[in-house]
Amino acid sequence: MMLGNDAAWSLPATAYNDPARFATERRMIFETNWLLFTWSGRLPEPGDYVTGTLAGHNIFVMRGDDGQVRAFHNVCRHRAAELVRGESGHCGGLVTCPYHSWGYLRDGRLHRAVNFGSETVFDPAEWGLIQADCEEWRGLVLVRIARGGPSVAEWLGPVADFAAPFPLEKQKFFSKKERVVDVDWKIYGENYLECYHCRAMHPGLCASLDIDRYQIDVYDRDKFFHLHAPARNPDATQGTYLYRFPFLMLNLYDWGSSIATVEPLGPGRIRHINWYFFEDISPEREAENRRSADWSAEIITEDLEVITAVQRNMNAGIFQQAPLSRAEEYAVIAFDRMCEDALSPPEPIVVAAE
Repeated sequence: MMLGNDAAWSLPATAYNDPARFATERRMIFETNWLLFTWSGRLPEPGDYVTGTLAGHNIFVMRGDDGQVRAFHNVCRHRAAELVRGESGHCGGLVTCPYHSWGYLRDGRLHRAVNFGSETVFDPAEWGLIQADCEEWRGLVLVRIARGGPSVAEWLGPVADFAAPFPLEKQKFFSKKERVVDVDWKIYGENYLECYHCRAMHPGLCASLDIDRYQIDVYDRDKFFHLHAPARNPDATQGTYLYRFPFLMLNLYDWGSSIATVEPLGPGRIRHINWYFFEDISPEREAENRRSADWSAEIITEDLEVITAVQRNMNAGIFQQAPLSRAEEYAVIAFDRMCEDALSPPEPIVVAAE
């Protein structure tokens, strides 16, 4: 089939279910980008920690005695035991390994290695916990597995400017919804980045927003997408949607925020994570906040019902590749290009001999 200038080819079906490709994505995309981990309200005091997984790594973040939040691999340096357990908790003065009682300070430095005698000396910094990069941004905690690189503010780029009018710091956690689904992270991202499907699949969204004026602005250099449409009437939900590659989603409304991400669990499998925040979470607002969160969650459910079947068909082997409309799916084309570019090693810099 020949494609004209108004169309482009999608990624091949194997891109969404190949274990070797997923392993490369984990190394070159997931580990090198800032990833959403938790929110600051879960870490009010020194010693408070939250656990989780990122790019297949067992991680915990903890607020130190100096007030800074740090991220550590949840791995003892002695025999690789898991140091802290549960979704969240509080450590005393030391993080103590439950296996052989090695102890670490809240900043990660080794404090004690039990029963090694006086002749074996461990450098506290060299034998401290293995760190990942960690920063707080407007009440959110982001972690990057690979150390070094741009700050969160630099990585976000224009996202920070678009989010500036929304009072994220004033918003309080209301609820969360997490679900494990058999969908590749790229299929989810592609679906998010087009409204070609909105009239067929999202009656609630179409009733609220003027879908005929729905736009997706692509910022290739910043790996960022701004999705927006005016409300159908002044009383309807006003919102803007920000997607930072590979999978940070800030859905900002006049009533609060729906902060979302995915955790890739393997080729063709993700955990979808959604947190809802409101300025007023008093009992008087409970019912209204619940309606707003449920409205947002229903749109995601409508998407997942269709794209899980897309994944099954990709896995079955009959579907090979799709033509994409440059009029309707231009952001999908840009997203796929970002995926491919991220897996391509940079061109070597050639210096001419003098």
